[in-house]
Amino acid sequence: MKASIVAASVALVGSVAASQHKAHAGFHMRRGGYAEDEVCTVYTTVYATAMPSMVANSTMYAPSPAPETSTSCTEEKEKPVHTIYTPSSTMEPSSEVYSPSPVPESSKPAYPTAPMSSKSAYPVHEPSMPAYPNDVHESSMPAYPAVPESSKPAYPEVPASSKAYTPAPKPSSSAEKPAYTPVPSSTKAAHKPKPTGGSYDNTPYIVTNDKKWAITYTPYANSGDCKTSEEIKSDIKKISELGFTTIRSYSTDCGVFEYVVPECQKYGLKVIYGIFLEAGDKGPFSQYANDQLNDIKEKAHKDSVAMVIVGNECIFNGNCEVGQLGSYIDYVRKELQNNGFPSDVAVTTTETVGIWEEYGASLCAHIDVFTVQVHPYFTQSVSAEEAGDFAAQQLEQAAKVCPEAAAKGKYITEIGWPSAGTPNGKAVAGIEEQKIAMHKIQEKVGSEACLFSFQNDGWKDPGNLDVEQSFGCVEALFY
Repeated sequence: MKASIVAASVALVGSVAASQHKAHAGFHMRRGGYAEDEVCTVYTTVYATAMPSMVANSTMYAPSPAPETSTSCTEEKEKPVHTIYTPSSTMEPSSEVYSPSPVPESSKPAYPTAPMSSKSAYPVHEPSMPAYPNDVHESSMPAYPAVPESSKPAYPEVPASSKAYTPAPKPSSSAEKPAYTPVPSSTKAAHKPKPTGGSYDNTPYIVTNDKKWAITYTPYANSGDCKTSEEIKSDIKKISELGFTTIRSYSTDCGVFEYVVPECQKYGLKVIYGIFLEAGDKGPFSQYANDQLNDIKEKAHKDSVAMVIVGNECIFNGNCEVGQLGSYIDYVRKELQNNGFPSDVAVTTTETVGIWEEYGASLCAHIDVFTVQVHPYFTQSVSAEEAGDFAAQQLEQAAKVCPEAAAKGKYITEIGWPSAGTPNGKAVAGIEEQKIAMHKIQEKVGSEACLFSFQNDGWKDPGNLDVEQSFGCVEALFY
């Protein structure tokens, strides 16, 4: 393909992908949003990014203004838009790469740190925030003990008086919860270590069950309130019955240590702990970040840790500068080891494919293992049938940025497919399509991927593709 032709097509597809992925990023906002960065030419990812100085893509989109929406695993300032090259249907790598062009500051989406009114949707360069409600009215939040402003989690942008690390049980409408059909315990396969992979795969921290490893979990009800202890107990039991061995938590709020971790201990589940970073005074080395670090140091069961992820698409969302993030990752590692955590527990960060390729080289010396966010749906040239192959290709492509860390272990920390929403080129949202996509994803990268997400998130804004509330994949996993 002639360079001139490719350049033209890349510019077009990239702008489309960037806007779509950005929008998704803004939807993880109770704690984090998602990035559209992944896409490589069949696969080579091309990005045009204006990164500032970060709640989890590789697709190309035409940036469109992210709607103002309000959206706590915690992860809000305006983010840059990334332009990514959309791979061709043959998925064969292309040798052409294009220089990213800066995106106007005004087009950056807002992440968890920004006022609720400033939060944007995925199609704009927003953070890959986990499933956390932003749009919660003060009157609808449960009554929790007041927590000093400096110690509040950064996910849900709710009044300080209603947020707390240890929420008290509160009644919640069961009608809001999606229906799940757990697999009978007797049918669960025995957990067994993954036979191949990097050195970290052969440690006690990574345990897989055939093609299943981890799934993201945020303790938020569809209303945006923190879930009750009984709801959390039911959720963790279902995750265990589905055969997962690990959950990913984005932060430490809404009862993570009070309810979530104890239930994981009961079922022998590992936990990927997260320290969510936001813009302004909630970034690396802030009191906000250190409060989460202290929670992990003081409350985490050392035998349950899978790894610690510092920041969720923090660079992609414009919340962190590369050098500062790298220094904070080192600080977190040192603090954990000084508090009795094993020296071989992996401490890392996660970004989209495009961000790793553009800025990752400066982070390689600071991470223990390689983790990346991949969302096939936001790449217009990828169908549900191709989701698994796309995921595998994107993981390998991104991992080349940090070969030493990847040799120890490489993982996808967010990947899913929506069950409802607006079609995005060959990517079609639907119940059957989600079943196909999740089946293909598990088939190709299941043992090294953290599925997104455990449940639908009714508290989110649907986004310009109307998919942000529909990534709950539990039902699809029975396919």
